[in-house]
Amino acid sequence: MTRTMSSPRFQPALRRINAQLSRFRREDDGTVTIFGVYLAILILMLGGIAVDVMRSESIRTSVQNVEDTAVLAAANLDQSLDPKSVVQDYFAKAGMSDYLQSVIVTSAANYKKVSVVATSTMPTSFMRLEGINTIHITNNATADQSIGDVEIALALDNSGSMTQAMNNSSSGCTSSYGSGYGRYSGYHSTSYSSCTSTSKIEGLKTAADEFVDTMFTNSAAGTITMSIFPYDSHVNIGSDLLKYLNVSTEQTKARCVDFTANDFTTTAISATATLQRTGYADLENNTTNINDGNVECNDASYRDSIVFSADPTALKNTIDNMQAGGYTSIDSGVKWAAASLDPAWQPVVDGMINDGKLATSYSGRPVAYNDSSNMKVLIVMSDGENTSRYQLKPGYYSGNSPYYANVNGTTNTGIWSFEDTVNHPNTPYYWSVDGGWHSKPFDSSAGTYTYCKSYFRGVCSQTATATATGTAEQWSYPTLWANMSAPYYKTNVLSAVYGSSTASAMYNNIVDVVSSTTMDSNLHTMCSTAKSKGVLIYAIGFQTSTHGASTLQDCASAPSFYFDAQGTEISSVFAKIATSIEHLRLTQ
Repeated sequence: MTRTMSSPRFQPALRRINAQLSRFRREDDGTVTIFGVYLAILILMLGGIAVDVMRSESIRTSVQNVEDTAVLAAANLDQSLDPKSVVQDYFAKAGMSDYLQSVIVTSAANYKKVSVVATSTMPTSFMRLEGINTIHITNNATADQSIGDVEIALALDNSGSMTQAMNNSSSGCTSSYGSGYGRYSGYHSTSYSSCTSTSKIEGLKTAADEFVDTMFTNSAAGTITMSIFPYDSHVNIGSDLLKYLNVSTEQTKARCVDFTANDFTTTAISATATLQRTGYADLENNTTNINDGNVECNDASYRDSIVFSADPTALKNTIDNMQAGGYTSIDSGVKWAAASLDPAWQPVVDGMINDGKLATSYSGRPVAYNDSSNMKVLIVMSDGENTSRYQLKPGYYSGNSPYYANVNGTTNTGIWSFEDTVNHPNTPYYWSVDGGWHSKPFDSSAGTYTYCKSYFRGVCSQTATATATGTAEQWSYPTLWANMSAPYYKTNVLSAVYGSSTASAMYNNIVDVVSSTTMDSNLHTMCSTAKSKGVLIYAIGFQTSTHGASTLQDCASAPSFYFDAQGTEISSVFAKIATSIEHLRLTQ
């Protein structure tokens, strides 16, 4: 049986549907269906666009990754291959050679910049419905690597132990036999060995010269300055630096400065405040032969320092002139090296620029500690450990001494007087000729005196009378120390006047002996202060002692910044430091 919608059975349902349709036509809510249709179409379109965009972004990201990797490799200053070839090779291996459009390279001795442009075109799948058939993708990448400026200061041990042979440096040894008399025995024969060896100071010269060459070869002009401070018990700062500092002028021979313990708490040395010049004096040996070899500050040219130099030849000449001798004061060497990196010395550099010793491009050095474009490097090398340092105490650098020399014309007669107005107010002058106290110093105006003409078993057996002659010249302390050592003054002058016990006490008031313990403390403070300011400290123990190694390790910026060198290893150590500096300049 066939039923139709008009049959009575379906009539109620039809009436209900017609009623609902009529109500829908009368209500505004019916428009939602039309909006929904358009919304669905829009969502489909946006979804299609998103798919195309995501595809294009995937391609762009892949190209960009290859591009970024390529420019970083090509811009590396250690990269020896042609930068364009490096980029092309990266794209070829990624199967993207067609995308590479251009490679632009800009380079200099200490700088390399590589810029790359890559493009691609992707056909669209959904956006073509909107008339967009392709998406054009452009990728740009640039990488540059440059070596920043660097200030380097070297404190190099020139103490007497540097005359010793380097380990494993002997060659050409021969043996021979001789004979003679021993000190405590009779005739005997002895075997002698003769070897050719290289001293530590010579090994240091070779290594330091190579270091200078390496640093300047790998640095563009105007990016590097270097200072070198050879040290023993003191540092001879040289006439160049002396000119730009306010050093006291009691005498002008010594080119060293004496520091107090407080001076080692700062890296700075003032360019304007008065610095105490080291006395040109022998404070250790009992002698009247005062010369460059025994005074506390060796003013020989081979001990001169050189500062803020951009001239590798001048730096190597300073190194090659070095000679070993004297005690070891590592703290003094580090103090001066640190000062050459401190911005307080900008006036010194400005003065050197004004005098034509440096190019104007070096203006502003030493730069501020927080300048990220600049590195400050301090290298300290020692073959031993701090020993002791002798220096005058305040009051004995300048002014008149109590010593009066008797001079006949221009000749010193060897007769002297000593003044003490405190203990002998009425007869304040002690005479060496008679051992007595007088109202005047010994000279032609002092009249007659009685002296011992002969002695018997240490007792005066015969006296005589004579008339004082010559002229009494009161010596300043600089003149006194230029004619006799402090121990000679104690033994032959002070002891004669006051006795040996009092003379020793007076000597201790004249001479300050800085102990190795104090110098170790000074060094620790100096290194800690410099490191806190960002100075990188490399330390080298050259065949040093256990204590010396420990002290230098404490000074270094990190355990890896300390190097132990045996024999010819000193050259490879300096080479490693040069490589480390170059690497750090690149990664700063």
